[in-house]
Amino acid sequence: MAVVNITLSETLGGASIADTIAGGSTGIGYGNAQNGNYVPVVSKAANTGAKTIFISHNGANFIEQCGVYIAQFGVGTGASYGGGNTAAADFAQLIAAGVASQGSKNNADGLSGGLWMETRSNALDSEAFDRDTYAANVKTFGTLGVDLASYFLIPTESMVYNLPPKTLATTPVAGRIGPAGNTVLGDAAHLKFRFYVPNVFTGNGILQWDTAFTYAFTS
Repeated sequence: MAVVNITLSETLGGASIADTIAGGSTGIGYGNAQNGNYVPVVSKAANTGAKTIFISHNGANFIEQCGVYIAQFGVGTGASYGGGNTAAADFAQLIAAGVASQGSKNNADGLSGGLWMETRSNALDSEAFDRDTYAANVKTFGTLGVDLASYFLIPTESMVYNLPPKTLATTPVAGRIGPAGNTVLGDAAHLKFRFYVPNVFTGNGILQWDTAFTYAFTS
């Protein structure tokens, strides 16, 4: 059986994300965070800014059971930790922030915290990350999404293909990403992430964690 590999890119059909992160590993950098805000941020007032990730693969058939969860940095990859505390402490703090988080989409009240994921590819800036209104599609990693057993299945609203431009799949299935050029299932999943920092947050400079993507394949 051929091995099927996925690609994580910031643009549809683009190259793999390869930021150099603290500790010398290749990963995804979110930028500098401030208490009471979120990163990446463009305009807090306009609710803009996010880390965009497109997931695609090189298989001849669809992949399925595609999902996302977070884990302690370096446990599955062996990457060298470069944060300001320990990998275990960072992961515990990230989970705690997500569990305690309130639902302000742009952290207007300073009470939103942790890692959030917006799964609606076509969400308008004004409604993106609106957890209170779109609870089924805006996920906070805290009580759930913190291990393989509680991973978030990627929903139909994430599935796209490049017409061009980016276009929603015609008949998507949750957790399935089609092969290149597939317009029915879509050939990529489009996700957006933010790291929210509450007003009261005592980190040690650099916080690191692993974001894991899980899937099954038959080709």
